[in-house]
Amino acid sequence: MVPIEQLILTSEDLEVALLPAKGADLYRLIDRSSGTDVLFKSPWGLRSPGPWGGGASSMERWVHAYPGGWQVLVPNGGEECVIDGVTWSYHGEAALLPWQVVEAGPARAVLELDLLSVPLRLRRAVALEGRVLRLEESLSNESDVELEVMWSHHPAFGAPFLEADCVLAAGCRKVLADDRAPGTLLAPASEHDWPVVTTRDGGRLDLSRLPGPDEPRAVLAYLADFAEGWFAITNQRQQLGVALRWPLETFPHAWLWQEVRSGASWPWYRRAYVVAVEPASTIPAQGFAVARSKGGGGVRLAGGESRRVEIEAVLFTGDGAVSGVDAGGVVRFA
Repeated sequence: MVPIEQLILTSEDLEVALLPAKGADLYRLIDRSSGTDVLFKSPWGLRSPGPWGGGASSMERWVHAYPGGWQVLVPNGGEECVIDGVTWSYHGEAALLPWQVVEAGPARAVLELDLLSVPLRLRRAVALEGRVLRLEESLSNESDVELEVMWSHHPAFGAPFLEADCVLAAGCRKVLADDRAPGTLLAPASEHDWPVVTTRDGGRLDLSRLPGPDEPRAVLAYLADFAEGWFAITNQRQQLGVALRWPLETFPHAWLWQEVRSGASWPWYRRAYVVAVEPASTIPAQGFAVARSKGGGGVRLAGGESRRVEIEAVLFTGDGAVSGVDAGGVVRFA
């Protein structure tokens, strides 16, 4: 097995590991003062089965190559589908293909990728400054034909950062359960006011209180009706938190995924303890063809057009209630 090369960036407060040969993933995001990596790691870890992995389906290939961490999903999210006669693979191809490193320094790197299924060029610049990770990402239509794609970010958080003392805050007002696979708690397609939801058995559940590893559950839902595009997870015991801020014009939704030692079959076999909040252009997470059939739109790019976004992630200290994240990664407390 060939090791996957890691591109390391550091600031005085953060360390980040990127995987240029595998999707330009952000594999580690470490608070240097405590040594804590806030990102989830899959049970099978980081391995290199080849550019597209092994397995009979695109979902199997994507999952087999999934090390945890933070991916970009383009041009598809969720189930494999056929768009304009071409198969768009599970969660898109951007997170599997090798990216070209065009710039690399101690605290900044720039990477590029040309997709295969659609004529899109992706460019991402990752820069660290103090406790802030700034991700500047663009999609450029390299043709003169209008394109529409899904564009999502897939940051997943796990132990040792994630534990029962963690609290989730977000700039949303609604929660929409997935209509096909809502998990073990919510009724399919049910709608709720954030953060307290009604469970399928009529109980009440506060989604802002994250489960510990001994509280089995599975959740697939969508945070919606955002006043501001942000979320924060705070570990009150460790007095350490992670927050993200993103533009609602491109990512009006966020997928909420929790897998807490619940799934007894492939791929988890009750081995995963993960919570992800994923800024997304499109819902539901069942592939772009299904999203279109249900009235969901993607990101439209005219011929030759580019779309640029900036996402800021910050690791912050303290145990107070977070009320927002401002430009520059400044966390507001209630």
